[in-house]
Amino acid sequence: MTDPLAEGMAAYDAKEYEKAYQLFYPLGAYSRDPEAQFYLGMIYFYGEGVEQNVEAAMAWWKKAMRSGHVDAAYRLSEISTSTKTTF
Repeated sequence: MTDPLAEGMAAYDAKEYEKAYQLFYPLGAYSRDPEAQFYLGMIYFYGEGVEQNVEAAMAWWKKAMRSGHVDAAYRLSEISTSTKTTF
């Protein structure tokens, strides 16, 4: 049996973003996998295979952060810091 999370990460690393999204979405949305949620945030933040959407990225990162994902928390803090300094 294959591991969809590992398969999604491999697809992401290979810049196969549409495939990665298809693997990550059910894991993030239905299984609430924080690593998949983090990657979904990355996909939306950089517009990789989807239309860029910072709000969607932040929503995925918040879900991952609630499960203790440190990198997601870091990304969220970076966004809030960068938006505060631009005004």
